Amino acid sequence: MRITRFIIALFISDCLIPTTPVSAAEVLQPAMNLPLLHEVDVVVIGGNSGAVAAAVAAAESGASVFLAAPKTYLGDDLAGTYQLWLEPGEKADGTLAREVFSKEGLITPMQSKRVLDQALVKAGVRFLFGSYATDLLRDASGNPAGVVIANRSGRQAVVAKVIIDATNRASVARLAGAEATPFPSGNHVFTRVMVGGTPPSAQTPITAPFEVDGGTLGHYPVLKYSLTLPMTDGSFASFAEAAHIARDCTWSNDVKDASDDLGFIPPDRIRGMSQHQAAWTGIEGLPLDVFRPAGVSRLYVLGGCADVDRNTAAALLRPVSAMSMGTRLGLAAATEAKATDSPVGVTIPAGLRSADVRPGQVRDIPANAPTRGNTTRTIPAAEQAVPVLGEYDVVVAGGGTGGASAAIAAGRAGAKVLMIEYLTGMGGVGTKGLISVYFFGNRVGFTNEIDRAMMAIDPESLKTKGERWDPELKAEWLRQEARKAGVTLWFATAGIGAVVENGTVRGVEVATTHGRGVVLAKKVIDATGAADIAAAAGAPCTVTNADEIAVQGTGMPPRKFGARFLNTDFTYVDETDILDIWRVLVTSREKYAKAYDLGQLIDTRERRRIVGELELTPMDAMTSRTWPDTIFIASSKFDSHGYTTDPLSQLRPPDPKNAVTVAVPYRCMLPKGLDGLIVIGVGMSVHRDALPIVRMQADIQNQGYAMGLAAATLAKNGKAVRELDVKALQRQLVEKGNLPESVLSDSDSFPLPPERLSEAVKTVTDNGKNLEVLLAQPEAAKPLLRQALDSSKGAEKVIYARILGMLGDPAATEVLIQAVNSAQWDKGWNFKGMGQFGANLSQLDCTIMALGHTRQKVAVAPILSKAAELTPASDFSHFRAVFVALESIRDPSAAKSLAALLALPGISGNAETSIQESFAKIMPSGTDESTRRRELIEMGLARALYRCGDFQGMGEQILRNYARDLRGHYARHAQAILDEKR
Repeated sequence: MRITRFIIALFISDCLIPTTPVSAAEVLQPAMNLPLLHEVDVVVIGGNSGAVAAAVAAAESGASVFLAAPKTYLGDDLAGTYQLWLEPGEKADGTLAREVFSKEGLITPMQSKRVLDQALVKAGVRFLFGSYATDLLRDASGNPAGVVIANRSGRQAVVAKVIIDATNRASVARLAGAEATPFPSGNHVFTRVMVGGTPPSAQTPITAPFEVDGGTLGHYPVLKYSLTLPMTDGSFASFAEAAHIARDCTWSNDVKDASDDLGFIPPDRIRGMSQHQAAWTGIEGLPLDVFRPAGVSRLYVLGGCADVDRNTAAALLRPVSAMSMGTRLGLAAATEAKATDSPVGVTIPAGLRSADVRPGQVRDIPANAPTRGNTTRTIPAAEQAVPVLGEYDVVVAGGGTGGASAAIAAGRAGAKVLMIEYLTGMGGVGTKGLISVYFFGNRVGFTNEIDRAMMAIDPESLKTKGERWDPELKAEWLRQEARKAGVTLWFATAGIGAVVENGTVRGVEVATTHGRGVVLAKKVIDATGAADIAAAAGAPCTVTNADEIAVQGTGMPPRKFGARFLNTDFTYVDETDILDIWRVLVTSREKYAKAYDLGQLIDTRERRRIVGELELTPMDAMTSRTWPDTIFIASSKFDSHGYTTDPLSQLRPPDPKNAVTVAVPYRCMLPKGLDGLIVIGVGMSVHRDALPIVRMQADIQNQGYAMGLAAATLAKNGKAVRELDVKALQRQLVEKGNLPESVLSDSDSFPLPPERLSEAVKTVTDNGKNLEVLLAQPEAAKPLLRQALDSSKGAEKVIYARILGMLGDPAATEVLIQAVNSAQWDKGWNFKGMGQFGANLSQLDCTIMALGHTRQKVAVAPILSKAAELTPASDFSHFRAVFVALESIRDPSAAKSLAALLALPGISGNAETSIQESFAKIMPSGTDESTRRRELIEMGLARALYRCGDFQGMGEQILRNYARDLRGHYARHAQAILDEKR
């Protein structure tokens, strides 16, 4: 193989990079207690190869170690910058370096990421992805005593004897008050690596001895660009803008891959206990004191900000040198930790406060501790003054399917917009998640604009066969459109909280590789996909609880070089749980070890949702309910990726052939009790069984566009979110093509007239015709259904009894008992994720569940009679019907029978409480369903057993095992059940 490497020098001199000035203003965060995540000897902050080497070396020396990495993978300096080869003269010294560069030439991104994962796992190092250091802990004597990290589970404290700061900008050392040399404004050199693509301008190529083998796609050169860019300062905003200018300068539409990050040798350094300005002779010639900040104890700086000359800094940033130096510092840190007492009196002390304190309070995402069965210890934090990093008309938190569209729309409408995104690309599931196809959706308006742009850029996009686009092209088009609209884009930035004043959201708390701050806004759009900002602000939300654990399946796509599309569904992931995120990323790299790379976005289809001014229900969808405030119209088949919980879909299975068109009102985007905030994406207010109809990419793009316009308009007019002129917005959306003109005269079609209920009672026995009408207004329907039950007979009588039973009406009990006693187990439904569109209960399943919902003890015996016939091979839906029915009645007489079912071979023992157990259960299929079938049966039976009084502690023990499960949905569900008896 051979790689062609082009060095292209570009100098941008027409203007300095525009940045948002960092003001001296601050917003206060009240005193609080932060959950203690870990107490270790050594904490390593950073995810590059040197950080991993340091953590491994410290652990192998007997130290307990925790590492926090900001990205969804390890190896920022390898896969992050695409420096995946050894330069001439470099040698892979040390075990870790030899494993990373285990073959000659170019390694794949997956090779580097997976090796680093496994190195930490084998060494017993605990680590997390997507985590940023935000605060420094100090002990009673004022010494550094660990860090606070922020992620999608809130903020957590990590107490440590020694800190290794392996961040690119030595952010922890700066938090500790270490003295740094000034960052010089002016021109600075960055590098960016591309795979394939036509160089933007003619340059003389420099030939290297390798190239990327794309298989049937051909061979592609690696292009390394050297870019001279002006920087006004060393702020995060300045670096963020430099990254976008570099992308502007290096992109071409035939690019096949590109580095996430720019290469950069910092011009500034942290002043050390000693300084080393001699020529580079290797890491052994460097005194350790250059890595120890002057005046700061128990802390090491690993990387280019160490107190060495800049040529040496450049050498230290090469991965092989970083790993060697990391090993040295890891050993030194472990030795120091052994000689250091455990910190006592650990707190986060109050910092200095400026005169300009803005109104409101900073509130973190609610703590969802990413450990299982951990101590409930907390660390006190004094009131903090969090710096204001910028002020905008609109801040969009999240740059995925909806967030990208919202930012573009708000920018085009003339608003000053900031969009933050924790990945390094826009578009979400359709780009970084590699589901680059429209399965369903209403492809009008802004979605149609995107589609036309894709087809103009790439003739292969969106052809009839497959309807696919190139994810790299789409991500870049969205980025360029946002830039054209004047949107400020901050990648590698996480939204970790909200600024709230008297029930109004005034901004977003953000975490970056430079630390944390707040960005203030007139209006905030929560496009996190899990209502993270809304939850932080105090909005009521719906999340996994003690009810049935019915969650749409999750995938994690392997990435084949140059491939456009891959859709998977083999697990569940709770994206509010950072430990669960870690679990699926690490195990997926093992699952797809031979792939070129792993997608960076977890393809979850159901997440935390707000309780909005209005919740869209399945009945709203199936009755074609109209609204006065419709802002997008969705269209999809019932793509459930699992099983359903609403009586409508249980009594009458969704039509697997025909799509449903649904009008979605503005009120579904407004969290109850809050102003200043609009929530979009799958975090909107919608019943989980209606979510599959409204979550398609085409529809979420149009939703985001509409809400971007709304936010910009509200910000301009100084109006509250509930004061939006909806008709004016609808007229704009009609003009764009997002909505039909008919919405302008629509009103709420509910409540339904009495004659429709009467008609529905008559027709419902015809395969459930008009069932949605009855369930839309159940209290009004019940008397009519009871009359029909009394006057009917045979199969029709059973149909009326099932409906009443599902509604909890005991009038159906006798009929349902007779139906259960006279029936044999019919063909049930075995758990299915991918491609699940129709029924997930058999007729007998539905009858048993309806009988259980009557909550009559007389129903227990017939249900147990059917339960006794189940075997380990029985269909999932039969088990589910039994445990749901019995837990609804909660009669202790059912306990022994439930315990007997749990004792059947293969039914119990499926919890995963360690990563080794997760590795052992990796299945090769990208659409595996067998593991979830066993787990859901076990948890459902244990839940029912526990609620029926338990038998010899079996139910409680199983639930306690699942409460420690690495999978967040399982752990939260099990713990919520256990908490019922507190």
